[in-house]
Amino acid sequence: MMSRRRSLVGVYPQGATQSLAAVVCVVALLLPSLGQARSRRSAGSGPDSLSGGDSLPDPNVLPALDGSSGSPDPSTVPSEPRATRGDRSDGSWGQVDEHVHIRRGDTLEHVLLLKGLGPADSYPWLRAAQGVYDLRLVQPKRGFSLKFDRATRQLESVRYEIDGRSLLVLERGPDGYTVTGRREALPYFVEVKGAAGRIERGLREDTMEAGVPPAIASEMVDIFGWDLEVGAHLNPGDEFRVIYENLWETGKSEPTPGKILGAEIVTRGAPLIAVLFETEDGSGGYYRPDGGAMSRDFLRYPLEFREISSEFSMSRYHPILHRWRPHMGVDLAAPRSTPVRAVADGWVKETGWMGGLGRAVRLEHVGDRVTTYGHLVEVAPGIKEGVTVEQGQVIGYVGSTGLATGNHLHYEVEEGGTVLDPMEFQVDPDSPVADSQRRGFDRVRVKVTRALASLTLYERPTAVTLSAADVQGE
Repeated sequence: MMSRRRSLVGVYPQGATQSLAAVVCVVALLLPSLGQARSRRSAGSGPDSLSGGDSLPDPNVLPALDGSSGSPDPSTVPSEPRATRGDRSDGSWGQVDEHVHIRRGDTLEHVLLLKGLGPADSYPWLRAAQGVYDLRLVQPKRGFSLKFDRATRQLESVRYEIDGRSLLVLERGPDGYTVTGRREALPYFVEVKGAAGRIERGLREDTMEAGVPPAIASEMVDIFGWDLEVGAHLNPGDEFRVIYENLWETGKSEPTPGKILGAEIVTRGAPLIAVLFETEDGSGGYYRPDGGAMSRDFLRYPLEFREISSEFSMSRYHPILHRWRPHMGVDLAAPRSTPVRAVADGWVKETGWMGGLGRAVRLEHVGDRVTTYGHLVEVAPGIKEGVTVEQGQVIGYVGSTGLATGNHLHYEVEEGGTVLDPMEFQVDPDSPVADSQRRGFDRVRVKVTRALASLTLYERPTAVTLSAADVQGE
């Protein structure tokens, strides 16, 4: 359970930060497949399965096996290089669409900030909307559709449904700098799809094989993350069901995934069901059928795409330093430039080059908790010491800076100066459905659970008689 006090003292005593920041971690498995549905966090043995180590106490406490000093050779700790997130050599070509659901009080400027665009980057987009549409009129329960370059994460376009007939379109010009805005007839419609299947290899592979978009699979991990570690607790023969929105745009061959309206995972015969329930102002979230909240004030993972390539351990062999050392965090393998999210509201405690961690960000949160994100190729614009951040806000991008042999994120969690295993600590769930909303929730619950139960295993995504209006309160 999280205490709700703010830390007034740094997590580490003065003088310890330098030694801690020099601690190192690497990934032995650069981009391992999800493999079998059983545990992905096997400790294994030998350097190929123990691949990280970033933050630990005084290095002299654990001397090297060869009898040399516990401190790493300064020549092995690289100096800070220039960020090169825009280099396509390690990225993949193409574009990626992201749909952001609007809640009361949201603005385009705020949405762009959460996606990693600072004020200077956002200004051309806000200016392009002037004279086309008053952005102060954006409505809850609608959405912004953002298109990013897959390799550079540069924003290419923004779309917003003004009403049932028209659309605000903002697009980057061919010169790569100019942004233009226009209003055009609504070119898309929303359909609701449902899919179901059995777990044979892993949630991501099996949902994609069933035709479910990767973004929906990642969202399922976020929804169920605190109740079920999908990488370790799923077994062959377990089942999944999901109902989600598809946004079809005229002239495109593929839809943009929208919200998940309901989802279910059955493991060892026990069902775990998530129901989306929203109030009129767009607030709400995912709840169990009994009304208990599934969300927390901490995200389970700082990446939308995650694969644990090195787990928390008090002793693992470091293949670069050639010695056994603690690994006070977890390594999450992901492609270069994958966005890294703040797991909770908080403020930036430290950012910059942190020795073996490379380019990193350290955040402080209520409850005397601190989270650290290492090996970033680049820190997101506006992420500077002292600024506040929100849960889910992009704070940087996956890279391999510092002592790392491949692209991955090193993620740490501390509370009161004690390092915690990020995959083991727990936080309390959010508040359950309010009594005043219980009648509306029960109506939604019945519709969603019936729709989930109607899905046939191994069936490709099919139309479902359910809509976003069906998950909104009265």
